[in-house]
Amino acid sequence: MSADQKTLDVYDKYISDYKKLISKELKDANLDIFMKMIEGEGKVLDLGCGTGTASLELLKNGFAPFPVDASLEMIKVAEVLLGNKPRQISFDEIDEHEFYDAIWANFSLLHVKKNKFGEILKRLFFALKERGVLFFSLKRGEGESRDNLGRFYSYYEKSEIEKILEKACFRTKKYCEGASIGLAGKKENWMGFFCEKIR
Repeated sequence: MSADQKTLDVYDKYISDYKKLISKELKDANLDIFMKMIEGEGKVLDLGCGTGTASLELLKNGFAPFPVDASLEMIKVAEVLLGNKPRQISFDEIDEHEFYDAIWANFSLLHVKKNKFGEILKRLFFALKERGVLFFSLKRGEGESRDNLGRFYSYYEKSEIEKILEKACFRTKKYCEGASIGLAGKKENWMGFFCEKIR
């Protein structure tokens, strides 16, 4: 597993605080938009599933979620919520080929180092079916750094991501942005991309 160990240690240590934070969040409008884009009762990779809340919503709406996360404590909490155990793997261990109808990567790929981001997107490209949908969200900014809890983050602006998407053979169908307060207690700007494969 190649995930950043310091970041995983933070999530494992603060799992109770993370659960409380997630429980206070309102219904995710981006997840609703995402589900409307999926054809049929599709198979959805929940990449960096956290406590499993998105997978639960996908289940309730008739989809087949495949939750994965690199944090053992997140896996434990998600297993209780979902009734089955998510896979404990990192992003670079995704190796399916044209298997998923959609991929949901909400605030998870932001932990990938910039020099590895394009490579991960290519893995997701091959894992998606031809008409598959990819959603991912990132924090806006520049460079790479760790927050006050020790988690690693890569920061981007929209133009930078669009160039990376093009190289990975994705194009943006819909774009959104906003600001929210995360586990570290700091309000930060973010952006989200709903993407399709370039055929």
